[in-house]
Amino acid sequence: MSFVIYIVIILIATKALLDRNELGVFATKNNYYICSEKIKEYDNSSLVHFDRNADYEKMIGEDVYYFDMNNELQSGKLTQVDKENKMFSINKLNYENDRLLGRPDKAYQIVGSLLNIMTSRAFYLLFVIIPIIGLFIYEIHLLILYLSRESNRKEEDNDKRTKKKDK
Repeated sequence: MSFVIYIVIILIATKALLDRNELGVFATKNNYYICSEKIKEYDNSSLVHFDRNADYEKMIGEDVYYFDMNNELQSGKLTQVDKENKMFSINKLNYENDRLLGRPDKAYQIVGSLLNIMTSRAFYLLFVIIPIIGLFIYEIHLLILYLSRESNRKEEDNDKRTKKKDK
């Protein structure tokens, strides 16, 4: 049972790492998720949800979250959305639509901290890489034992054959 739980945790961590983009956002087909202390409405242990398919034109004049040119999460009033050029404007600065998160919908408490731990390099090293290397070394050890037993068995067979020939 513990092995099944271990496999599920590793699968979740791997999926989260694969879904995380260069901005630290977990992007799925229809949603963005982020764990950040800069979102004022939620604490930093929350996993905050943003709807990826939201109608951003309806959000003009409202505070939205976006990533600036330094890849820092910021909040500002959305002033313009240009669907044709895939751009949006905040404070007279234009950004690509990929940098716009929008308004947070909901948050999942404590999940953000767990996800941050599971996607850390130390977690992945300790719970994925090192066990796999250990299993690999163990399999090599078993192969060496098998080959040495086979060579010993062949030597014994040869010794028996030579003794029979001598008689």
